[in-house]
Amino acid sequence: MGLSTSLNTAISGLNATQIGIGVVSQNVSNAGTTGYVRRTVSTADSLSGLTVGTQSTQVQRLLDKIVQHQLWQESSGAAYTSTRANSLSNLDKLYGAPGSATALDSVYSKFTSALQALQNDPSSYSLRTAVVDSASQLANRLNTLSDGVQTLRTQAEGGIASGVAKVNDLLGALAKVNARVVGSPNDAGSAGLKDQRDLILSELSQYIDIRTTEDARGSVSIVTNSGTQIFDGQAAVTFGFDEHSSLGPESTWSTNPAQRGVGTITMTDSSGNVKDAIAGNVFRSGEIAANIELRDKTLVQAQAQLDEIAAQLSRALSDREIPGTAVTAGAASGFDVDMAGLKSGNSITLDYKVTPGGATQRFTFVRVESAASLPLPSSAGGDANNRVIGIDFSGGDAAVASQIQAAIGSGFTVSNTGSVLRIVDDGAAGTRDVVGLTSRPTNTSLSSVGGVVELPFFVDGGGAAFTGSFEGGSQATGFAGRISINPAIIADRSLLVAYNTSPATAQGDSTRPAFLLQRLTQSQRSFTNGTSLNGSTATSNQTVSNFVQRVVASQGQAVEAAKRLDEGQQVALASVQSRFQETSKVNVDQEMATLIELQAAYAANARIISTVKEMMDLLMRV
Repeated sequence: MGLSTSLNTAISGLNATQIGIGVVSQNVSNAGTTGYVRRTVSTADSLSGLTVGTQSTQVQRLLDKIVQHQLWQESSGAAYTSTRANSLSNLDKLYGAPGSATALDSVYSKFTSALQALQNDPSSYSLRTAVVDSASQLANRLNTLSDGVQTLRTQAEGGIASGVAKVNDLLGALAKVNARVVGSPNDAGSAGLKDQRDLILSELSQYIDIRTTEDARGSVSIVTNSGTQIFDGQAAVTFGFDEHSSLGPESTWSTNPAQRGVGTITMTDSSGNVKDAIAGNVFRSGEIAANIELRDKTLVQAQAQLDEIAAQLSRALSDREIPGTAVTAGAASGFDVDMAGLKSGNSITLDYKVTPGGATQRFTFVRVESAASLPLPSSAGGDANNRVIGIDFSGGDAAVASQIQAAIGSGFTVSNTGSVLRIVDDGAAGTRDVVGLTSRPTNTSLSSVGGVVELPFFVDGGGAAFTGSFEGGSQATGFAGRISINPAIIADRSLLVAYNTSPATAQGDSTRPAFLLQRLTQSQRSFTNGTSLNGSTATSNQTVSNFVQRVVASQGQAVEAAKRLDEGQQVALASVQSRFQETSKVNVDQEMATLIELQAAYAANARIISTVKEMMDLLMRV
């Protein structure tokens, strides 16, 4: 090997070690920097004739791409579970700890206890006052809870808005950094740009679930788990969100803009085409997906449960239950019931058995005043054992009978005489047995001649009776935020006892207090499937007291489940982070060992250069 060859080999080695020492220095100085990935120098030996050297010195980042992609997936999941857990925890604080003084079940129990005390001493003014005060506290508590739920929904709406804005900002920043990566050589500067790009992708994964690919030029593309491409060297879409500043119980999401009371996320591509991202289920994990679910499902169900409590409270005390009169028509048997007095939202129930040996099933016919109110909203829907059907009363009694006949089919015969509705079974055919027909009109009078014990104890807002109307939307929607005690009862507390004006009810008569208590604590009532207690979509029969307890308990269970899910997800995220750092994290001890090796190599190459110089000097002196 000639002197010049040795000199060239030593110089190439010296350059390689200088780059390596620089990389080690950079690794050590950034050992604690967030998002920094450890670098190493990749070299290759070259042979040109008899000359051996080092070429293609490249700075490479040490990371596991598969683990990195898994890390971004787990990051999306962690942001999703954390957002849900935090919101549900706030909701749980609104409800209060079960059994605490301000908890919904405690306030309700205070009301029923006051009724029980009044039942024992109906003439006591102080006990009547206690009933009024506890009822007011219960109504106020429902108002507060309803407002709190809508505040949380509004916060979720704001979270969606800020998340969408952040995603757009991150995609814009990503486009700039990605362009610099593509146009840069594979050196230390390029590695720094890739770190910066990965930091942007990591932050982006907290808002939306992403999957990335990198082409031969080093440019990245991003698609969501729904298959929607959002980045391909530059932002493929721009997200938009029409935020609503304040949400109410009636504010719900819909594909129909005219019916939508909350914001929706749009995607606009480079050609100007606009798509609804929520309708397309683009967001499946991450903070934005969690806020969408909270706003449109979880908190909507919480409001529905509160509204159901308020509605059942009101109707349990105000709705009469008038059983039909047994009748026969040849071999057929059934019942007559008077439809007079039914108000919009009031119902008639038909109980029957499919024979032989069938279980009792029910049809619930709900009065509406116009065909425009049909079909009934899904929140009024029943199930296979209790089918809820809206009936338009605007066409008169005969039209009502005709609609009911069409709804229940040929196993029954429906007719009317004036306002009296008759439903009988199929007689000799023996496929149906009618076992009950009941009218449930709302009593709006506090006392009257020949009065009844039912009374409009709770009213809607300023004093309107709650009948469950569906005219212009469901009256039950948001009722928890409007329920109040009847002002007439506050003004005249004797109405808690007196229901008959002629002959006048005795002040010590316990009939009405006992009835009110029985309706709340013992009477079985039908609850709609819109409450989704424990994930069930079936209607249920239970007491108001039991339903209140179940709502409070289910809320606590939902919070605990969300917390456990979040804790598990955080553990999974930490595990993947640990695996990722095993490769990418800087180990200072390891870097010092590498530095010693590089220093030795540097000294060796320098010694060769020095030796070559000495030999050249010696040759020149010959």
